[in-house]
Amino acid sequence: MAASSTMKTKHLSKFAVDFLNDNFSDDVKSLSGVKDIFTKMKDSKESLESQLSLASSEIPSEVDLAVSNVETAQIAIRRLQGEKESLHHNVKDQTHSLQPMVSDVTSLIEQVQHLQKYIKYLSFITKVEHLSSDIQTSILTDGFEISVESFHELKRVYTDLQETDCKHLLKFTSETINFWHKILKNKLASQFEDVLKSLGWPFVGTSLKTPPSQSPELRAHMETLFSQLLLIQLPDGLRDTAQRSEESLDNQPLLLPLQLMVKSFRKRFRFHFYGSRQTNSIDKPEWYFAQVLGWIRDHTHFLDQRVQPILSKTGHETVSAKVEFMRGMVALVTEKMTNDLPDTMYDEHTFSHLVDEAILFDRELKDGYSYPLGLPCCLSVLTLPRAFHKWIMVEKQFAGAKMDVTLASPSAWQSQYKDIADVDELKVPECGESFITLMLTITDRYKGLPSVIHKVRFLKLQLHLLEDFRIRLVQVMQGVIHDPLCDIFCAIINAAYYVTEVLQEWCNLPFFLQIQYQHLTLEPDTSTQPSASVSSPATQSSPVTQSSPTSVSSPSILTTASSPSSDLSLYEGLEDVAEELETSLFEEAIDTFNQLKTEMLKNIVKCIVLDVQSRSQAYRKDRWLLLSSQKETSLTLSSSACEMLLVLKDHLTHIQAQLSKPLFTLAWQRLTDKLDKFMLEEVILQNRFNDGGASQLEFDMTRNLFPLFGEFTNKPENYFRQVNEAIKLLTMETGTSLLMKEVLIHESSPTPGKDSSVYNALHEIGIFKLTPQTCRVLLDIKVNS
Repeated sequence: MAASSTMKTKHLSKFAVDFLNDNFSDDVKSLSGVKDIFTKMKDSKESLESQLSLASSEIPSEVDLAVSNVETAQIAIRRLQGEKESLHHNVKDQTHSLQPMVSDVTSLIEQVQHLQKYIKYLSFITKVEHLSSDIQTSILTDGFEISVESFHELKRVYTDLQETDCKHLLKFTSETINFWHKILKNKLASQFEDVLKSLGWPFVGTSLKTPPSQSPELRAHMETLFSQLLLIQLPDGLRDTAQRSEESLDNQPLLLPLQLMVKSFRKRFRFHFYGSRQTNSIDKPEWYFAQVLGWIRDHTHFLDQRVQPILSKTGHETVSAKVEFMRGMVALVTEKMTNDLPDTMYDEHTFSHLVDEAILFDRELKDGYSYPLGLPCCLSVLTLPRAFHKWIMVEKQFAGAKMDVTLASPSAWQSQYKDIADVDELKVPECGESFITLMLTITDRYKGLPSVIHKVRFLKLQLHLLEDFRIRLVQVMQGVIHDPLCDIFCAIINAAYYVTEVLQEWCNLPFFLQIQYQHLTLEPDTSTQPSASVSSPATQSSPVTQSSPTSVSSPSILTTASSPSSDLSLYEGLEDVAEELETSLFEEAIDTFNQLKTEMLKNIVKCIVLDVQSRSQAYRKDRWLLLSSQKETSLTLSSSACEMLLVLKDHLTHIQAQLSKPLFTLAWQRLTDKLDKFMLEEVILQNRFNDGGASQLEFDMTRNLFPLFGEFTNKPENYFRQVNEAIKLLTMETGTSLLMKEVLIHESSPTPGKDSSVYNALHEIGIFKLTPQTCRVLLDIKVNS
């Protein structure tokens, strides 16, 4: 307490001191305001006292009221607790007294519930038997309309029983449905087929030339039978396995009337393309593909005009009669392909022909008849593990053989459009064009595959072929590397550049972007993956590929396609997907071809520079110091420079004719950089110049060397900046050169990029490229007259 009192006293003392300091200054005159402050504080004190008095008079009454309310609440709580205890004891006693009766009633209730279940069970049996009896009676009296309605009601009973545990009841119902379905289907199918025959279905042979008349009564009868067949369509759970396999490849059944309409085509198809008929030839798959396409073409109008309206009337608006018919036709084709596949795979040419025809058939269905992408297609047969592995092997083998033939052709390194200047800007050799055409053909062949996993496998094959082609280019290049200016060497670099440009365009194509995105975001179904990887047929590759130590370069996105554990890491989050999408599918292939192009371009430039240097010996030894001053109009090219410049001109003309325009631009720009450095270091800095020599050098460079590149750029001097600036220093007036020399001597080691007087002085006379040290050397070799 003493400590608390002491702290309070200190606080009050501090407050008083602060108050006095705030209200009075060091000036004695400030004490005149004491009376006003006293009056103000007194008024504040009286106001607080009045408020405190008012509060002390009101609070006791409120406290008394609150205490009274609490006491009343306590009394009510005690009363309710007593009532609760009494009620609890009464309920407990009542429960105890009624327990025997509850046990008896519970037993009776359970018996009643069992009886109710029996009654409901029997009611279902009765209903099934009643409906079965109605169906039988209607059939005996030829009342198919009533029998169809009763059968439809029987299907609803089966649907209601789907969640029941009464398996025997469900089995009884399903057996009853199957029993009557066979009878009704046979009777209605017989009538429906008769009506179809009367209508001329199927429209083949003579019926196409002279179609039978279609009376309104006949069309109405067809509509009735079609609707009745729809009503007796079995639920999915009641179809047996054999029936499912016949109906459709994906186990999604065709509508019953459409199954019957396809039935006649199935008979014709099996008659012509199975057994010992001449039309059944594994070498001629195009025969049955063409036949099926012909049937689809000839019956599309009838399906759209006669069948589709019936589907719309019966509540099947979302079902397309034409698409369902095509599904049935596709099922015929896939069954035939599956049947012939084991024999076809023994011969690579036969298998390849089957693949070609299947791709054409699938493309015609989708492009010509709008067959939906998500439905079964004949290509699904070719993506079965064994068939797909064979397909990859054949594609790789044929691609390798195609490259061998192309590279061995006498015109392999000649441009197909060499005589057309406007078209032949890239000067692509025939082998480069053929390889890209091969890649486009492969892309076109697998573009229609339904699974992204199989597309990725083909993409890996393309990456393998890209690397194989690059290795072949390298091997051919090694044979002519001693002459980098020869036609073949230039054709190789043109081919590499062309492949790079095409791949960069492919990186932005929606097709390849979609493959990349789907592979990253959709978890592949590993059960559908072929057992062998794309690189498995490596033993079948050409000797060129086998002898190379370089393996296929492919992005990491593709190297995990055959590893389920690796695939899982691709789906951890959208951030990972975004990072992977930043890398294109062909990025590594582009890099390898760019490296090849860069190295070959260096060799071309190096060869030209070395040749020019070897022809410049006499020019470098000219006695520039002894040349007499001449007027500019009387200057002529130095005789020692003629051979050097003539060789340079010939080389420029040659590579301009051989290289593609973008490559030639890179070549002459790199060449100017090398020549600029060579002329400065080997010609100018190695000699001494008087005014006449400097003028002659200026004439040789600005009037002869620079104009050689004037055909390719408006300002060739911008590519010889070091030589141009050196000439400026050598041809400066004597006084200016002496002043500049003094500036360079005083600033012996200026710092680049800073506000140095040396750099300012050099910039004023147009010197930006040369270093101050080089400028000083140039001024030293200039002999002032």
